[in-house]
Amino acid sequence: MQQFKKNSVTLIVLSLCFQIISQAADKTILLPVSFQPIPLGEIKPSGWLKNQLQIQANGLSGRLDEFWPDVAQSGWIGGNAEGWERGPYWLDGIVPLAYLLDDKELKAKVQRWMDYIITHQQPDGWLGPIQAKDRRPYDPWPIFIILKAMSQYAQASGDPRIEPAMLRCCQKLNVLLDSKPLFEWSKPRWGELVLSVYWLYDRHPQPWLLDLAAKAHNQGLDWKAHFADFKYKDKMLPADINHCTHGVNNAMSLKAYALWYRQSHDITDRDEVYNALSTLDKYHGQATGIYTCDEHYAGKNPSQGTELCTIAEYMFSMEMLVGLLGDPQFGDKLERAAFNNLPTAFKPDMWAHQFDQQANQVLCNVNEPAIYTINFA
Repeated sequence: MQQFKKNSVTLIVLSLCFQIISQAADKTILLPVSFQPIPLGEIKPSGWLKNQLQIQANGLSGRLDEFWPDVAQSGWIGGNAEGWERGPYWLDGIVPLAYLLDDKELKAKVQRWMDYIITHQQPDGWLGPIQAKDRRPYDPWPIFIILKAMSQYAQASGDPRIEPAMLRCCQKLNVLLDSKPLFEWSKPRWGELVLSVYWLYDRHPQPWLLDLAAKAHNQGLDWKAHFADFKYKDKMLPADINHCTHGVNNAMSLKAYALWYRQSHDITDRDEVYNALSTLDKYHGQATGIYTCDEHYAGKNPSQGTELCTIAEYMFSMEMLVGLLGDPQFGDKLERAAFNNLPTAFKPDMWAHQFDQQANQVLCNVNEPAIYTINFA
């Protein structure tokens, strides 16, 4: 009987190992994440955090749509102002703010935008303006942002229209990328699309969604090659900048291969984030825990700045990496950025911010020669 039990346990273990190996070999299966994020709205802030969010709601974030033309008259809601990335970016921030605070006024603003976007979806599935002002038609970059905003809204509101609309838009993208590959900002930021595609696939496991993710990866900027042979070890000269050296692009890229690892099952994709972070810290790191970029790589001199957008995207990437890989060091990096970098970029009432912030800098002035790489005017 004892031998029978041993054999049974052995068979069970072997069976489980076989299932794991088979799953890893099956590229039509997304590997599970280490931690599933709790849906937006299920946890409510209190104390200090709630107060900070309320300040944000009373400041630029909650009021931007009331006075800034590029949001107030956005092309995304039928206006004649900018119809590219600014409306989706604002929506991506106001959705979680509205539902975390359970703020009726902010939720009404979100509802207005979502209603318009959904009811004005193009017949071919495209969301938003087909051609934003001064932009090429069918630019996929703002679509990446709006899909993320919509996924948050779907979780928080339960609106049954959202996921079908997202799927239709992704179907359009899947066809579009065959004839018009990723370009400009969508190329280095391909991971932002993969993020939403996987969110949809986890709910609607349709193989064509993985095809779309593969197209984004294959057409996107090769960040692995960029960091494997890192050429940008000093402060950038304006003549040498490109999408690889852009601070925000780098911050977004940090989660891209950890996401892609779910589909590729390639251990080097999972490990890429560690190499990228180590490289950025070695050549451009600051005591605050983040790298310089004003607005591109700027070396290790503490007089160089770090763009606020980079800080925000870096924090989001660290948040995602905690869930994807389960490594607590990403939580530490997130906390370090949140306390060392983010507060110094805003006024206490969050009605103004500085584009770049510097470590230990007591003078804010325009100098000649310019200290900053790009943002010197």
